[in-house]
Amino acid sequence: MRILHGGRAAWLLPFLVLASPLLLPLYGGDHSKTGKADLPPESPEALSIIKTIIATEKQYDTQLRKYSPRVETYVEYDQGDTDLGDVPRKDAYFLGRLRFTANTKEVSFIPDTFWDWLRRRPEMFMEHLHLNEFAVEPLVVDENNFDREHYIFEPVRWEYLGDVRCLAIDVHPRKQSEGRPFIGRIWVEEHDYAIVRLNGTRLNPRVGDLYVHFDCWRENLQPGIWLPVYIFSHESDLGDRLRYKAETRLWGYNVKPLAPTPAHATSDTHRHRKLPKDMPPDETQRLQLAEENNVLKRLEKAGLIAPPGPVDQVLQTVVTNLVITNHLDKLPPLHCRVLLTSSFESFSISNTIVLSRGLIDVLPDEASLAMILAHELGHVSSPQKLNPQYALAGGADVPDEKLLATMDFTRNRQDELAADAKGTEYLKNSPYKDNLGQAGLFLEAAAAAARRAPHLFGPHLGNGLTEGSNKMIRMAALTTGAPALAPKNVDQLAALPLGSRIQVNAWDGTIAFTDRKAVPILAPSEKMSFQVTPIIPYLKTLPSP
Repeated sequence: MRILHGGRAAWLLPFLVLASPLLLPLYGGDHSKTGKADLPPESPEALSIIKTIIATEKQYDTQLRKYSPRVETYVEYDQGDTDLGDVPRKDAYFLGRLRFTANTKEVSFIPDTFWDWLRRRPEMFMEHLHLNEFAVEPLVVDENNFDREHYIFEPVRWEYLGDVRCLAIDVHPRKQSEGRPFIGRIWVEEHDYAIVRLNGTRLNPRVGDLYVHFDCWRENLQPGIWLPVYIFSHESDLGDRLRYKAETRLWGYNVKPLAPTPAHATSDTHRHRKLPKDMPPDETQRLQLAEENNVLKRLEKAGLIAPPGPVDQVLQTVVTNLVITNHLDKLPPLHCRVLLTSSFESFSISNTIVLSRGLIDVLPDEASLAMILAHELGHVSSPQKLNPQYALAGGADVPDEKLLATMDFTRNRQDELAADAKGTEYLKNSPYKDNLGQAGLFLEAAAAAARRAPHLFGPHLGNGLTEGSNKMIRMAALTTGAPALAPKNVDQLAALPLGSRIQVNAWDGTIAFTDRKAVPILAPSEKMSFQVTPIIPYLKTLPSP
């Protein structure tokens, strides 16, 4: 962690992704060689490599079935704008896990009702897009027919993806009318010839459906094991109705399913036990700490909260600045954690403040981060209501897919307004008091974007940045001193694109700040605040055991 003068966190623009496609060659480490590979398509060496690729991919398919990673898909439906390029008009979202059985299935973590399903049917029918196209189809080349009898392999060139030297190969089905063949390009690393990237589409969609183009990346998460971590899809030439960008993230490959709780333990020993109304302060504090510990451990076990790490320390540095400059000496030691989801939210439980990864991603500067933390500090500094269900042992032991439905850390409107007032005062006394205009500008941009991206601004466990049908914004008082929002002004950066700050280790869910370098913004369409942008992972090979 890098610290500035006065203990302030290193939250600086040079470490941000300020644009999208222009940055990709820089971050991807694409040291491509022009021309064809020095492997004739039918040479003995090429045939040996292709044979090894096919065998390695079959091993990968078997290996993949051992895991049940967390999966999150966010789809942004766009409309064209002359100056701003693609502008979101609505969005869609999925959070859950993949279950690799005979047929790969998605298990949703999001509470759903019949009316929610019914309301989505017209949209799903009209858009012709389903979760399989984004999260399942790109995971393998062809699970049934990936061999030389069904495909033509044409080596293109050797190139680097990050630090990994790869052979790029164009893949074409011999019979395009057979099955659901893949057509596109694959990249294989030079040691074991494992596929590390697929870029293409499938043929022969179902009647009334279509297949999308996708770019799927795999990372070396364990020695000798490459697993999918990121999928990007983008279509802009299928008419206004199917103009979209989508990203799928996979992580938590090391997460183990929660063992079933014995029936006798779920009766009245934990869940339905009532705490006495009048408890001494020390007992209340003990149970609040137990509630905090139980909830954080359970969310981390489910792969929804990142393990403690350097990002938490940066957030805690900003909180410490607020505590010290406002003389909040009586508060107990505070902690910060990161929820691994993209949707924007924050909440506090006992002495811990939780921010979502997506919210941290889009914050443009340290003052904006301090604004979010100051609001939650306002909640922490007020008396908190104890939830006996989480305070008692076993109170959070429910299956992962039911976890979000059973946990609720939202605050009512009155508590939110009180936290706004306290948070605003904390900021005025803090080192960030002279930079609150940028924080207010971020809130203005959020209020404008929330109407077109309700799923991105929709929280899972806590409160979001906006509230109500008229989209009341958090910490609204800061917008009065902010400059007017100017989306076409390239010198004004109100918010960052998704994925700009945090990188996630897909094996264990640990996180770190990215070290990607910023590039100048030359056109309003490159700003892409709150929008999906392609991310190219920097591939590395783990040493063999």
